[in-house]
Amino acid sequence: MTLPSWNLNQFYESIEDNQINKDFKNLNSISKKFQNKYRGKLASLSSESLLNSLKEYEKVEEVIQKIQSFAYLSYCTDQLENKIKKFYQEVEEKLSNIEKNLIFYGIELNNLPTKNLKCFDNTKYVNWIENHRKFKKYQKSEDNEKLLMEKSITSSSAWVKFFDQSMARLKFKFNAKNLTETEILNLLSSTNGKVRKKAAKVFGDTLKENIFNFSFIMNTISKDLDINKNIRGFEFSESSRHLSNQIDKSDVDCLVETASNNYSEICHRYYKYKAKFFGGKKLNYWDRNAPYPKQKELKINWNEAKSIVVNAYSEFDDRFGKIANLFFENSWIHAKVKKGKTSGAFSHPTVPSCHPCILINYQGKIRDVMTLAHELGHGIHQYLANKNGVLLADTPLTLAETASVFGEMLTFKSLLKKSENKNQKISLLRSKIEDMLNTVFRQVAFFKFEREVHLKRSSGELTEEEIGKIWMDTQKESLGPSIKFNDNYKYFWAYIPHFIHSPFYVYAYAFGDCLVNSLYKKYEDGDDDFIEKYYALLEAGGSVHYQNHLSKFKLNPKRGDFWQLGMNLIKNLMDDLEKLS
Repeated sequence: MTLPSWNLNQFYESIEDNQINKDFKNLNSISKKFQNKYRGKLASLSSESLLNSLKEYEKVEEVIQKIQSFAYLSYCTDQLENKIKKFYQEVEEKLSNIEKNLIFYGIELNNLPTKNLKCFDNTKYVNWIENHRKFKKYQKSEDNEKLLMEKSITSSSAWVKFFDQSMARLKFKFNAKNLTETEILNLLSSTNGKVRKKAAKVFGDTLKENIFNFSFIMNTISKDLDINKNIRGFEFSESSRHLSNQIDKSDVDCLVETASNNYSEICHRYYKYKAKFFGGKKLNYWDRNAPYPKQKELKINWNEAKSIVVNAYSEFDDRFGKIANLFFENSWIHAKVKKGKTSGAFSHPTVPSCHPCILINYQGKIRDVMTLAHELGHGIHQYLANKNGVLLADTPLTLAETASVFGEMLTFKSLLKKSENKNQKISLLRSKIEDMLNTVFRQVAFFKFEREVHLKRSSGELTEEEIGKIWMDTQKESLGPSIKFNDNYKYFWAYIPHFIHSPFYVYAYAFGDCLVNSLYKKYEDGDDDFIEKYYALLEAGGSVHYQNHLSKFKLNPKRGDFWQLGMNLIKNLMDDLEKLS
């Protein structure tokens, strides 16, 4: 199966492209000129000059993020190549020095009286200004902000890199072969039960052998987060995440509580159902995402996957299908599995002057097709939002997973509609339910794990055993009595990159899934102008608050019944599955 690699030429020809050094030289110059022109002077600027200052700032940020994106995209597909690792580190350090010249701007902007900011009211920047002002009470002096930025290179950023390098270097010895993390995890969904069991043992054993490093990284990341919390005056370690996501903690608490209350009716119920087909009352944890016995494993080549997903988007609206096609036609996707490549999948928005880039590790399974649909949803969202410019193209977490999960739902419904017999329908329903359990309840359990770890870490360093116990407690609570664990499972927390890369991000998936379930119900019920309202939501990027969007669909995430709507859709799929089975 020939799989694509992405083409990054719209950024730079290679890491040795002379244009990179030219851009750095230019950035150094214009960032210093910007500092000299505006530092200490914002309060005395006319309305027109203040508005122009933000436009100038946005242009500088565009170039910074372009170089940053290129360095990261080059690095994440080849983390073992020394030249690329060195390039990535050098870029981070150089950009940090340039960003220090710009730190004053955000601080001074926040210190301006509200009346001075009226010039932004009728511009695209009004929501950016409003969100930026929310950080005012947590910002420090310019010198301290520079220090925090500079120290991040040797604190959180360094530990993220160490985690990535550690995972990329791990060798999982399976049948005389050294497998990558992606390859060994793929075996956990093998049709052969003995292969799954052995893969789970090898994976757990390898994590156990390296658990000192991963526990040390987790403790350090958590302490770093705690220090930042105390310096800035946040109440909780998760508070900075909620603020940047433009969401109230009460909304997240409502989601987590509703999901937890549905553990028994949905998660526990499903795994009890699945255990029956594996010959007992309990399901081994390595069989949680396994194909059902006698279920024919469907292998889907890349061209078929492309056709399935693009058609699903096109059937919803032709504009979506055309944008999805751009990713294939212009080599904006990296799908090959290779050593040194980061595991999992993502869609990187990069910058409006270029294009989003999608990374997946495609291995021909139905789950991989859904992952492609998911990341293309992100890509379409990012592509549409680019028209807002670099400051407003980025979508807050509250809506970040909307298009991706909606794309999965479109693909699932399209496949279900075209399925030719009962067994196909059963297979698709099982796969979709498992994906939803992983997206909603597993991520809520991850979030509860993080909450407990960071809370306890604030009182002192945690041992490997203590972290493992928190992991097992939160996993057992969510997965229920029908899942059987062995001792090695307590180390499985160590491979989850979100815990290190972006603490507390994981609730975004549950938020997005439940939000989409509610949105999709509106779509199926024939909500007036649904497609146009949905298109406008994606186009808006970060320029409109998510509650304003949802109010147009008559949805309110502050209410528990909003989240229950999403849970009920999963329950309905369970009902359909049990009737067919």
